[in-house]
Amino acid sequence: MTYRFLDHTADMGVEIEAASFEDLLAEGLLALTDSLTEVEQVGLDMELQVDLVAPSREDLLVDWLNELVYLFETESVLFGLAEIGVEEESGGWRLRGTLQGERYDPDRHRIKRLIKAVTYHQLRVSSSSRGWQARVIFDI
Repeated sequence: MTYRFLDHTADMGVEIEAASFEDLLAEGLLALTDSLTEVEQVGLDMELQVDLVAPSREDLLVDWLNELVYLFETESVLFGLAEIGVEEESGGWRLRGTLQGERYDPDRHRIKRLIKAVTYHQLRVSSSSRGWQARVIFDI
């Protein structure tokens, strides 16, 4: 599992690789948190359950990451770990997950940049014999 940031005009991109689609989503959480602050500084003191449904895996990835942005903006919560299950349902995909993290503390969590949203621009999700890959652009 891994992710790397990409240069992108006025936005920020990330490419994510993982063995499974669930791991890809978990790595996406780490990439998003690492975009906001030092992910190593995020404690795992609280848990939150998440349940999302989307028509495609691409939509699920964007909805998932946008949910994390929303939780940071509205609840001031940062996450450092996710246990995720994904199931195919009629007409789409369901993500059920347990997130671990903590409340944002400005004394401990230096903000690198704020993310407004996760976009569909240049979005890519694919699988191969090596696992899953995705490209996502963050609107900053």
